[in-house]
Amino acid sequence: MNLLESKELIENNPMHIATVSSDNKPNLSVASDVRVLEENKIIISHNEMVNTPRNILTNKHIVLTSFNEKWEGLRMTGIANYYTDGEYYDFCKNTFFGNGEVSPFGATKPKGAIVVTIEKCEEIK
Repeated sequence: MNLLESKELIENNPMHIATVSSDNKPNLSVASDVRVLEENKIIISHNEMVNTPRNILTNKHIVLTSFNEKWEGLRMTGIANYYTDGEYYDFCKNTFFGNGEVSPFGATKPKGAIVVTIEKCEEIK
């Protein structure tokens, strides 16, 4: 599935992010600062998450879900990379904090950027 076809769903609803730590402990986070970059690539701004970035550094496998108000959505699996500077970090800073926005918990800039290359995408109805 081409993520560009589901851009509205992905960018306008909370994204659930499931990761696993190096000692096999599961973690679930939620993000709202999400954009589709390419037909198989998503970027997520790391604003407040604690365990998710740490888990990605040791285990790049990730599962993402996003649903609309009718509970229609997507389940995506892929490989994540984490960046604290450079092109992807700057994209998050300019896109999500470019006009002086503040996150619900007080962040004024991202801590990093999570870029996920989607390997499998399933519709959920």
